[in-house]
Amino acid sequence: MTEDLDERLSELPDEAQVLLADYRDHWDEKLAQEICPLSQENYREIFESFYELLHLPTPQVVSVDSPMQMMLMPALLRIRALADAETWSLVEERITEPAWKNVVGAMKEKISDEDIKSLLAKRVDHNTVLQKISEMETGKRSHSYAISSVFGRPMGKSIDSRLGFFESVVSQLEVELDRAVTPEIRDWICADTQFVDGGMPGRIENLHNLDWQAELMRITQLRTAVQNLSNMGTTERAALRIFRERGDATSLVRDELVKQGDLERQFLEQIGEETVGILAHALSAKNLEPTIYESYPPVLEAIVDGGSSGLWFTGQLAVGFNSIVWHPKLERLSNFTFFIDAGLERIFSKQTLAAVRNLRLFLANRTQFCPFSEIAFVTKQPQIVSLDEEGRFNSTDGPVLKYADGYSIYAVNGVTVTEKTAIAPETLTVQEIDSEINLEVRRIMMDRFGISRYLMESNAEVLCEDQYGTLYRKRMSGDEPLVMVRVKNSTPEPDGSFREYFLRVPPFMRTAKEAVAWTFNIDEEQYHPEQET
Repeated sequence: MTEDLDERLSELPDEAQVLLADYRDHWDEKLAQEICPLSQENYREIFESFYELLHLPTPQVVSVDSPMQMMLMPALLRIRALADAETWSLVEERITEPAWKNVVGAMKEKISDEDIKSLLAKRVDHNTVLQKISEMETGKRSHSYAISSVFGRPMGKSIDSRLGFFESVVSQLEVELDRAVTPEIRDWICADTQFVDGGMPGRIENLHNLDWQAELMRITQLRTAVQNLSNMGTTERAALRIFRERGDATSLVRDELVKQGDLERQFLEQIGEETVGILAHALSAKNLEPTIYESYPPVLEAIVDGGSSGLWFTGQLAVGFNSIVWHPKLERLSNFTFFIDAGLERIFSKQTLAAVRNLRLFLANRTQFCPFSEIAFVTKQPQIVSLDEEGRFNSTDGPVLKYADGYSIYAVNGVTVTEKTAIAPETLTVQEIDSEINLEVRRIMMDRFGISRYLMESNAEVLCEDQYGTLYRKRMSGDEPLVMVRVKNSTPEPDGSFREYFLRVPPFMRTAKEAVAWTFNIDEEQYHPEQET
């Protein structure tokens, strides 16, 4: 609060009360006005205001071309900074895959050796700052969360950076709001703005915002696509949960939970097991921050800290992936922006005012970012975005998302699929379809491939063949059987031939006649096609 304001705000001017009554529409309008291309300088100013509010040193801000770069760059930066120069040169020399070389090239362009020295120094300063913050008495509504270091694991009172960063920012804002206004005014504002959506355009009606739901769905899909690329979702997290519950019992972990992801496989193939061993030793020796997993079973500690060669790089990827903020959902932000829009910004300090304005600007543009105590990565906007009428990612002739470095995501009807499934389904094979463990993806693959073609090429079992048609069954792993009846059209084509059709029917059908009758919504006993004219 400014120094010339002697007491807390206890009354709202008439103009402010009018705005508050219709603030939902006003929020949407203001948010739409904030949507604009953000430059590197914009991002630097935005993050400077956030970190200043948290009493943290100004971070180095790095713009990356895609979510893949944002996941890989922290891992490669960690390796580059903590390994010696000779080892890093060996790693750099062996990285040959184009996408990886692009990330290494981008990192060298954006982060110099001098920058790394500065980042390492900030790491030490950061620990000191955290200690000071924990000793500060900032109010009962305030919470301080440790922001992860790019060079180590979280310390102290912490939740992961995805939540901790914004929770810390909003917590600091709430402290100042409590000091600036009376409890009655604060509660009034919060009650009348609490249903303003956390950043998504579109008026809230009956607390149900379809635009917001569609946006969250797209963000979730993007996160899942990147997650699947690294296999993060089925390696470390699944293993952690099982080990936490059952201790050192590797036999309880299914093979698919610990298989290598595509990125880790690429890394191992390029670098080689020997170099990975050298790196694992170098990083564990130089990572001076105490691990939060010391009390866990030895096998779990090996998975997390890199002792398991098969999952070593997954641990490095986790440093970046687990810190990516895909969608900062800030429903409480409107509590603070209201005072600015109502012309009452004087209740905030200059520092807080800058942070609130930048929060709305950042939220409106919905940029994925990855905050660390020393450095913050932000993703540039995609070059191509393809949506259907329902707001889902959808395209059958190209990527639904394409970024400047070529990283692309393909999807059909909101389901993330491979490039082949989306734009060249005729090249799929039955083996590829059968090996897909995600049922939703498998169904899209079958539909794109052609269900009847899949049925015939997969050597489905013939259950019944009679005058009404042929009934086929194909057992599906993890799903109900695929059962279809092949029937012949009674009306000839112009050339005199009779076209055949495949109709999908419930899996409990036993005869072709029963299946055909079901398609007419009648019982088998009622179906008498010979009586038809």
